[in-house]
Amino acid sequence: MTRPNLMLFLSCFVALTHKAFSLQCYQCDSSEDEFCPAFGFFDETKNALVDCYGLESATPGHMCVKISKSSPDTLYAKGWKTTIRRCASRSDFSVSWGCRYYIDEVGLYVETCYCSDKDGCNSANKLNSFVILPLIVLSNVIFLI
Repeated sequence: MTRPNLMLFLSCFVALTHKAFSLQCYQCDSSEDEFCPAFGFFDETKNALVDCYGLESATPGHMCVKISKSSPDTLYAKGWKTTIRRCASRSDFSVSWGCRYYIDEVGLYVETCYCSDKDGCNSANKLNSFVILPLIVLSNVIFLI
Protein backbone atom coordinates (compact mmCIF):
# COMPACT_ATOMS: atom_id res chain seq x y z
CA MET A 1 0.00 0.00 0.00
CA THR A 2 1.40 3.35 -0.96
CA ARG A 3 1.80 6.10 1.58
CA PRO A 4 -1.18 8.26 0.35
CA ASN A 5 -3.45 5.20 0.30
CA LEU A 6 -2.33 4.25 3.81
CA MET A 7 -3.02 7.77 5.09
CA LEU A 8 -6.47 7.72 3.46
CA PHE A 9 -7.22 4.33 5.00
CA LEU A 10 -6.08 5.42 8.46
CA SER A 11 -8.08 8.66 8.25
CA CYS A 12 -11.25 6.77 7.32
CA PHE A 13 -10.60 4.18 10.03
CA VAL A 14 -10.13 6.82 12.73
CA ALA A 15 -13.22 8.74 11.60
CA LEU A 16 -15.41 5.64 11.59
CA THR A 17 -14.20 4.23 14.91
CA HIS A 18 -14.45 7.64 16.55
CA LYS A 19 -18.11 7.86 15.50
CA ALA A 20 -18.77 4.28 16.60
CA PHE A 21 -17.31 4.75 20.09
CA SER A 22 -18.56 8.25 20.88
CA LEU A 23 -21.47 8.73 23.24
CA GLN A 24 -24.58 10.69 22.37
CA CYS A 25 -26.49 12.64 25.00
CA TYR A 26 -29.51 14.90 25.14
CA GLN A 27 -28.61 18.57 25.31
CA CYS A 28 -31.20 21.06 26.49
CA ASP A 29 -32.03 23.58 29.21
CA SER A 30 -35.55 23.79 30.64
CA SER A 31 -35.23 27.54 31.15
CA GLU A 32 -34.64 28.03 27.41
CA ASP A 33 -36.44 25.13 25.70
CA GLU A 34 -40.13 24.25 26.05
CA PHE A 35 -39.43 20.63 24.99
CA CYS A 36 -37.01 20.16 27.89
CA PRO A 37 -39.34 20.17 30.88
CA ALA A 38 -38.10 20.44 34.43
CA PHE A 39 -41.32 18.78 35.62
CA GLY A 40 -43.19 15.95 33.97
CA PHE A 41 -42.48 13.80 30.94
CA PHE A 42 -39.34 14.25 28.83
CA ASP A 43 -40.31 13.44 25.24
CA GLU A 44 -37.33 11.79 23.55
CA THR A 45 -38.96 12.23 20.11
CA LYS A 46 -38.89 16.03 20.41
CA ASN A 47 -35.26 16.24 21.52
CA ALA A 48 -32.24 15.28 19.47
CA LEU A 49 -29.18 13.43 20.64
CA VAL A 50 -25.87 15.21 20.10
CA ASP A 51 -22.51 13.54 19.61
CA CYS A 52 -20.44 14.42 22.67
CA TYR A 53 -17.31 14.93 20.56
CA GLY A 54 -19.14 16.69 17.74
CA LEU A 55 -19.43 20.38 16.97
CA GLU A 56 -23.03 20.59 18.24
CA SER A 57 -22.06 19.64 21.78
CA ALA A 58 -21.85 22.66 24.10
CA THR A 59 -19.54 20.70 26.39
CA PRO A 60 -17.45 17.92 24.84
CA GLY A 61 -17.04 14.83 26.95
CA HIS A 62 -17.27 11.10 27.46
CA MET A 63 -20.39 10.94 29.68
CA CYS A 64 -23.86 12.45 29.99
CA VAL A 65 -25.13 14.60 32.84
CA LYS A 66 -28.54 15.73 34.03
CA ILE A 67 -28.55 18.58 36.56
CA SER A 68 -31.79 19.57 38.29
CA LYS A 69 -31.96 22.55 40.63
CA SER A 70 -35.02 23.61 42.58
CA SER A 71 -35.82 26.19 45.20
CA PRO A 72 -38.07 25.50 48.16
CA ASP A 73 -41.49 27.08 48.46
CA THR A 74 -41.57 30.02 50.81
CA LEU A 75 -44.33 31.93 52.50
CA TYR A 76 -44.15 34.64 49.83
CA ALA A 77 -43.15 32.79 46.65
CA LYS A 78 -43.63 29.43 44.99
CA GLY A 79 -40.45 27.46 44.34
CA TRP A 80 -39.05 26.83 40.88
CA LYS A 81 -37.13 24.05 39.16
CA THR A 82 -34.75 23.95 36.20
CA THR A 83 -33.14 20.98 34.47
CA ILE A 84 -30.07 20.91 32.22
CA ARG A 85 -29.08 17.91 30.12
CA ARG A 86 -25.73 17.82 28.29
CA CYS A 87 -22.44 16.01 27.74
CA ALA A 88 -19.79 16.19 30.44
CA SER A 89 -16.04 15.72 30.53
CA ARG A 90 -15.67 15.32 34.28
CA SER A 91 -17.96 14.96 37.25
CA ASP A 92 -18.14 17.08 40.37
CA PHE A 93 -17.82 14.05 42.61
CA SER A 94 -15.27 11.83 40.80
CA VAL A 95 -17.61 9.18 39.37
CA SER A 96 -19.01 8.72 35.88
CA TRP A 97 -22.19 6.92 36.89
CA GLY A 98 -24.74 7.65 39.58
CA CYS A 99 -26.57 10.51 41.26
CA ARG A 100 -25.78 12.92 44.05
CA TYR A 101 -28.38 14.89 45.99
CA TYR A 102 -27.38 17.90 48.05
CA ILE A 103 -28.24 21.46 49.03
CA ASP A 104 -25.86 24.00 47.57
CA GLU A 105 -24.42 27.11 49.24
CA VAL A 106 -27.44 29.30 48.39
CA GLY A 107 -30.03 26.78 49.60
CA LEU A 108 -31.09 25.19 46.28
CA TYR A 109 -31.88 21.49 46.13
CA VAL A 110 -29.55 19.95 43.52
CA GLU A 111 -29.72 16.54 41.86
CA THR A 112 -26.76 15.72 39.60
CA CYS A 113 -26.76 12.42 37.70
CA TYR A 114 -23.93 11.14 35.49
CA CYS A 115 -24.09 8.17 33.13
CA SER A 116 -22.09 6.69 30.30
CA ASP A 117 -23.65 3.29 29.77
CA LYS A 118 -25.75 4.04 26.65
CA ASP A 119 -26.75 6.80 24.26
CA GLY A 120 -29.40 9.12 25.68
CA CYS A 121 -28.98 7.89 29.24
CA ASN A 122 -29.67 11.41 30.58
CA SER A 123 -33.22 11.48 29.25
CA ALA A 124 -35.45 11.03 32.29
CA ASN A 125 -35.89 9.60 35.75
CA LYS A 126 -36.07 5.86 35.20
CA LEU A 127 -35.80 3.13 37.78
CA ASN A 128 -33.10 0.73 36.72
CA SER A 129 -32.18 -2.75 37.85
CA PHE A 130 -29.63 -1.40 40.36
CA VAL A 131 -32.52 0.23 42.23
CA ILE A 132 -35.26 -2.35 41.65
CA LEU A 133 -33.28 -5.48 42.55
CA PRO A 134 -32.32 -4.38 46.10
CA LEU A 135 -35.92 -3.30 46.73
CA ILE A 136 -37.21 -6.72 45.71
CA VAL A 137 -34.66 -8.51 47.90
CA LEU A 138 -35.43 -6.23 50.85
CA SER A 139 -39.18 -6.75 50.52
CA ASN A 140 -38.68 -10.54 50.40
CA VAL A 141 -36.50 -10.46 53.52
CA ILE A 142 -39.07 -8.37 55.39
CA PHE A 143 -41.87 -10.67 54.24
CA LEU A 144 -40.01 -13.74 55.56
CA ILE A 145 -39.42 -12.21 59.00
